[in-house]
Amino acid sequence: MYGEFSRTITLPVTVDPNAVEANYEAGVLTVTLRKVESVKPRRIAVKAVLPALAAA
Repeated sequence: MYGEFSRTITLPVTVDPNAVEANYEAGVLTVTLRKVESVKPRRIAVKAVLPALAAA
């Protein structure tokens, strides 16, 4: 009816590109973008190995 319309939007890094949804209803386009879950910091145990004492 009105012709073709195109729009390109650069997504932030925090958006999951595989979880984008778009719906067009009653002339309104709704785009839903999901954020990527942030990586939570975790503790890593570090074990120290003591050198063996030299025999006298």
